[in-house]
Amino acid sequence: MTIERDDPLPRIDNLTWADVDSFRHPFDPDSVLDVVRAVAPAGGVPAPLQYEPGRGFGRAADEARWDWQRAMTLALVERYGSWACGWTAQMGGRTADGALILRWSGARDSITMPEETLAAVAGALLDWRVFLEDLAELFARHLPLPAEPRAAFVAWEATAAGLVATVAARSGADEHWFPMCTLALKWFLAVAEVPGDGHDALVDAAIGGRFWSYVSPLGAEVGDAAESLAAALTGVTPPADDAWPDTWPQDWPSLRSTELPAAARAPRRAEPPVVPDTLAAWRQVRRAARWEHAAGHVSGPARTARDGIAEHLAKRKYGAGRALAALQLVRADAAEGGPLTFARLETWQREVLAVATAPFRTTSAWARAGRERYAYHDELPAAFDACLAEATDPAVPLPSRAARVYLDVLFFHPFADGNGRSAALALYFVLAREGVVLDRAAPLLMTRWPASDPRGAEGLAGFVAALVERTRR
Repeated sequence: MTIERDDPLPRIDNLTWADVDSFRHPFDPDSVLDVVRAVAPAGGVPAPLQYEPGRGFGRAADEARWDWQRAMTLALVERYGSWACGWTAQMGGRTADGALILRWSGARDSITMPEETLAAVAGALLDWRVFLEDLAELFARHLPLPAEPRAAFVAWEATAAGLVATVAARSGADEHWFPMCTLALKWFLAVAEVPGDGHDALVDAAIGGRFWSYVSPLGAEVGDAAESLAAALTGVTPPADDAWPDTWPQDWPSLRSTELPAAARAPRRAEPPVVPDTLAAWRQVRRAARWEHAAGHVSGPARTARDGIAEHLAKRKYGAGRALAALQLVRADAAEGGPLTFARLETWQREVLAVATAPFRTTSAWARAGRERYAYHDELPAAFDACLAEATDPAVPLPSRAARVYLDVLFFHPFADGNGRSAALALYFVLAREGVVLDRAAPLLMTRWPASDPRGAEGLAGFVAALVERTRR
């Protein structure tokens, strides 16, 4: 079975509420397993993952597993409609005894024996459908919203808090919960007929920089985000003595609860402080830096028996095996030659994150506990492609090109997660393509390089040159 990479595959973040509204799309939950068996890709379920120490992942077998997942998604979408593509969204469901479990976490980890795999697919689709039905019920409960500003503020605050809590609870606060939270809020803005095309900006202002993947949100954080969104939509700022009821669902207190000291309920700005755009600062620095003079021209080969970047990736507490598997792909691509492209970066990143696709982000991104913001604009993917193309320009010294592409990936922040690892792999590719493999890389990869200092960017290029010279000696 071969699935072409450009086959049309619906993406969850492109779905509208009309696409997923359970009231518009009839569904028989009792027949799901029979449907999955009937539409399963021809050729049977691929073999499950078998990791062999010293040999790593079998690339062809792994591609077959992801191709099978893509083919299953296409089949389910054809049978049920585009909403069904969310079966891979890693939305947890309840067992008969009430426990929350995740039935599908990607082709690599979830493909087991054939019948167990098909049952897992059916279970994941059912869990996704139940989540959509829960959202539809929540939307119906809160609509229509009152017109009076004060009442509208209270309604918006309660709705936003309920949405965030629902998504966080159902997703287990894993790496996918934050994008799903963003999407659910935008769906509600559309259903509530909030005018204008600035829904992304509204949601970014409310929750951007407040939450993190793999971290469950605190009740106070949920309340703060909900209040911020309600204030932005209604223009109402609650007074300091406007107390929320003393208990929330799951016993979460609000920042305005009477349970909290008065100091904690002091008036706060309805809009969070504006965080400077780190990506915009980097793009200015990138243009100003003297890359041609920051380091001298060097050429390979330059390597020893030691691979510094591989050693650094191997020491990761989580995901070391996936990062090293991606590094194998980078080595193969470097030996093949050719330019650095986003398609190559995405292939490596799919390996790093164990996901079927790793598209360029479509919203603003945040890092360092909300202290850095990477704004999104429609022209960013094309601008990033142009930057990647410059990574193999022989007119610029190799150390400068390697340093520049490392910072490009960090500050363009193209992926939803794992951008630091992606930056390290891009740097590795640019150097290895010309026969250079650093024997020591931890000092480079563990240092924070500021986005707004041209001299710092040039200093990184000089540091890469020094590491190359050390390797050569």
